Formats: sequence, structure tokens, C-alpha cells
Amino acid sequence: MTHVASAYERRCRLLMRLAYPPRFREFRGAELLGTLLDLAEPGQRGPGVREFFDLVRAGLMLRLREHLPPRRWLLYRVFGVRLPSRYRWWARDDIRGRFFVERYVSVVMLFWVMFLVRVESGLPYWAGLAMMCCTYLMARLSRNGLRRRWLAGHEFHPDGTSYRHFVGDTRPAS
Repeated sequence: MTHVASAYERRCRLLMRLAYPPRFREFRGAELLGTLLDLAEPGQRGPGVREFFDLVRAGLMLRLREHLPPRRWLLYRVFGVRLPSRYRWWARDDIRGRFFVERYVSVVMLFWVMFLVRVESGLPYWAGLAMMCCTYLMARLSRNGLRRRWLAGHEFHPDGTSYRHFVGDTRPAS
């Protein structure tokens, strides 16, 4: 592979990583990358403007189509409510995502610490801030256990494979 082709491939992979959810890249990423490489002109260093916007648009539409309704998202994020099978793969991507702990802790802190503790008990501002820091540190230190529990709650093994076949799953159950 030439330097130009590898640069084109790197830029396509980066664009796919930004636009598409992990599950799509896992199942269809090689196919999409192959199509992009086949359509590339010789010597092209990156996707053109049209390909760029088309990939971003398609990836964002896929993410929006698969996203939870706001009420289910709030119940899932704050209370850890198990999602219906239609959204389990979305939950898997969310739990295995890079900033899962930060997303989890930020919503929990906003909902529980700031609302219930600060408003109800009249604690000073610094006490609420200290509680937020402790909550984050505890979640950050126990992030692997937190991920394992949430994955098991949605019927996934720690490596992300499912216990059983779900709606929309193209792989056989392990």
C-alpha cells in the first residue's frame, strides 16, 4: 500500500469513527471502507467534500434513528433501568464507550447530588462540590465493575457479546 493510499484510508477510518456508531463499524465498517477505497481517485489524499458530508449525514441519521426516546434515556441514565431489546445494542455501545463513566456520573450528579442534597438539606455549596468529586472518584475507581454490572443487566458478557439473540442482531448468540 502506498503512502497516499494509507493516508486516504486513515482519513476514511477517522471519518467513519466520528460519524458512525461502534456497532455499525464493527459489522459493516470493512464494507463501507472498501467501497470508499474503490471510489477513490488515484493519488487522492482524503474523501472529497461530497463524500465527507454524505458520510457525516448518513452516520448522524443512523445515530439519531437508533437513539432512545428522552424519557427512556433519563430512566436508563439516572436509575439504570434495563432497556427493551430494541435498544440493547445501543446500551452496549454506550456502556463500552470511552466516556461512559463521565456520562453516567455527570447525569447522576446533576440529578441526585445537586437537586436532592443541595436543595433539600441546605448544605453549603462546597459540600455539594465535594460530594460531586467523591461520586466521580468512586465511579472512576470502580469503572470496570460498573461496566460489567450494566452490561450484565442488559444481557451482555463483559467482552460485549450477547447472552442471547436480540432484535436487530445479525450474529448468532454465544
